Amino acid sequence: MNQLEDSHKGMRENIVSAATEVFSRYGFKKTSMEDIARALRMGKSSIYYYFKGKEEIFQAVVDREANLLRVKVKEILESGLPVTEKLRSYVKMRMDLIKHLSNYMEILKNDDLMNLELTEKFRKKYDDEEITIVKQMLEEGINRNELKVKDLNLSALAIVTAMKGLEIPLVTSTMGVESLNMVIDDMLDILFYGIVKR
Repeated sequence: MNQLEDSHKGMRENIVSAATEVFSRYGFKKTSMEDIARALRMGKSSIYYYFKGKEEIFQAVVDREANLLRVKVKEILESGLPVTEKLRSYVKMRMDLIKHLSNYMEILKNDDLMNLELTEKFRKKYDDEEITIVKQMLEEGINRNELKVKDLNLSALAIVTAMKGLEIPLVTSTMGVESLNMVIDDMLDILFYGIVKR
């Protein structure tokens, strides 16, 4: 990479960092390009050299937040834990991290973000990625003879759907980490062991 490319990449990173703070403070809808430019102490027209508009900047912000999640997921997947513990660790880490990623959460809960089509595109990308991660763990559990899964796709979808169902209450409630962990443990126990007395 030459010096010009380094400079360009560095400036894009600066814009994304400033925009992360601005979007977190005001939300997508209320944030303007002027707000982002003000945070950077530069002219709005200069930002357009690096990004086409607010939507593209927001996508870069959300991608950066999602990358934090990916790094932590990789650590869990590569750990030597039994698959049930990997799943527990993954769900707890994911829920805890998402609570702190305000821009990522905005795309999960806000249907009026930009427009429904773009919001759904964001959601689909991350939902598909998450289903793949959970499927990978379930497959490992089957191969290690730790899990018995009738339908891999349906099971992965069920786990991801259950996690998504907890996202909005998690973000809007004052639930502490301890309470959250109890809810997650109960949800996973039902998933792993069922609710029927045997």
